[in-house]
Amino acid sequence: MKTLHQLPFFAVLAILTSCSGRQPLKVNIDSVSNHLGPGKHSFVAAFEKDTAKLNLDITPKGQITGQLAVNYQRADTIIATRESTNGNLTGEFKGDTLMVDYYFTCGNNKDVKYINPVALLHRGDTLIMGNGRIYSYLGRTYFDPHTPIDFKKSKFRFLPVKK
Repeated sequence: MKTLHQLPFFAVLAILTSCSGRQPLKVNIDSVSNHLGPGKHSFVAAFEKDTAKLNLDITPKGQITGQLAVNYQRADTIIATRESTNGNLTGEFKGDTLMVDYYFTCGNNKDVKYINPVALLHRGDTLIMGNGRIYSYLGRTYFDPHTPIDFKKSKFRFLPVKK
């Protein structure tokens, strides 16, 4: 009796394995290795009156360190003022996105240091800074894993500096 109950299972298994017809996986190597190569890279970005400068140092093992400085111009209203930021970053590529932690200070107050996540999508020779919902946990801020990072409404698109 047990053999009759197992017969449909083995029949389905036999059909699935005989029809799998393994095709070789074709991968576009350019799309996989679209990362920046090891070495030093410099980028600049501008949005309206705001500017940003990004310097990256990439090791052969893929570890990334660098500096990011964002200069916000004072807006016409008191409500919309922002402090310029300057600091260091560390991170790595995850797919085509550079995920870094940005350790920075704001304005003239060099005593208080902040840490925020930054996501930079690598497209061609451009790095696009993403916007995403962040949350704090145990004194650190992280991107919300349940909300996608938006790169379409990006304020900064970093272009390489020609040497």
